[in-house]
Amino acid sequence: MKKCSSFNDAKIQCNIPIHFILRVFLFCLISFVILSIVLSMDQTYQGSILLSYQKSPRDNNREITDQSTVKGLNQSFIIIPKEVTTKQLILTSTKGIDLGNKVRHVAFLKVHKAASSTAQNIFLRFGWARNLTFVLSSTKIKFGYSNVISSTESLTKSNILPKPNGKHFDILCNHVIYNKSAFEYFLPNDTIYIGIVREPYEQYKSTLNYFHLGYIFKNITADFPASVYIRDPLKYEPLSIFTSWTNNRQALEFGFPLHLFSKFNTSEVKLILEKLASEFKLVIISEQMEESVILMRRYLHWNMKDVVFLDQNVALKRKKNRFVQPHDRHFYRKWAKLDYELYEFFLRRLRAQIRDQGPDFDDELILFKEVRKNTSIFCLNDPKEGEFISINESRWSESFNITWELCQLLMMEELKFLQKIRERQYGPMDICRFSNHC
Repeated sequence: MKKCSSFNDAKIQCNIPIHFILRVFLFCLISFVILSIVLSMDQTYQGSILLSYQKSPRDNNREITDQSTVKGLNQSFIIIPKEVTTKQLILTSTKGIDLGNKVRHVAFLKVHKAASSTAQNIFLRFGWARNLTFVLSSTKIKFGYSNVISSTESLTKSNILPKPNGKHFDILCNHVIYNKSAFEYFLPNDTIYIGIVREPYEQYKSTLNYFHLGYIFKNITADFPASVYIRDPLKYEPLSIFTSWTNNRQALEFGFPLHLFSKFNTSEVKLILEKLASEFKLVIISEQMEESVILMRRYLHWNMKDVVFLDQNVALKRKKNRFVQPHDRHFYRKWAKLDYELYEFFLRRLRAQIRDQGPDFDDELILFKEVRKNTSIFCLNDPKEGEFISINESRWSESFNITWELCQLLMMEELKFLQKIRERQYGPMDICRFSNHC
């Protein structure tokens, strides 16, 4: 048979095997089916984030910095998350999720230099949006810090402002030493307890950077005073453990008995940790903040909007590392035994709690990270009033908007936020008249 020389030569027969033609036809058919499925999935993909903007004429040429996700504010389109398959984030209705029975009474143990300001903003926003009543320090702002109730004792009638008339306390989220009996005295019986801890050496470095402690940096004349200190800490420690910020401070704020700071006892520490585990529904691990916050959202029956967050008070790593030298971590671990027992116990517990949530926890984590990323892009690029991004309903949350107003609260410095809450709870007055310390 003559070989084909032209497709237009109808009189010439081509020597093409019939099985080859069938294979080509089958390949084309399969490709068409796959393409149709992919297009259908993209159209029904509800896990992506819809941006809807209301703009004034002067904003027509304004763009968000991240060009990989947002092209410009004069468009409305869907952001498809990078490195995330459509199948992983396909959403269903919120049926089965109890979002109407939100926990309204929360005690958050705000531990110093443990990323606690980031977590605190979540509780401040939740209470602010619902006009809940906060436990507030009686300290006059001019002479103290309104985010610190006490760094030496637990709640007392003299270190907090009284309840407003006809109300009870709903939320505690300022610095104070934990004591279950004191907390129960002031808070409702159904209060959920949430704590936070940080890898102790990282917390130690952050403490050095933030407080620049006099008993280390003024009393030790060396190129690296903190390195000298940690090799013989008892030589430089303050007389009172409550005035030390480097002697197992996280364990101190969790209310560990004072005798354990001078004489470590393994069996007693274990009993205390088990007791804390029975009292705290969740202890957030700052290195796993997103995972911890998702778990908290589930425990508290809150919406994803309630727990979205931006990082607060984050110091540059290069600053935190300038005070320490290699091998300091080893010496600090020997010194901070209580903090390491506390941290590692609740790290193991968090991992077990996450495992109990089942496989859809990872799906929510992927979505939450994407929501946080796009919230950060939106809020940090100076949005105007009326602009917003819309988050579609998901298997884990109702639909909601990230608005200009929400961005203001997400980025608000905590002392300013607390001042707004004080004024709403007690009016524009001199709050010092409630205090015995002014």
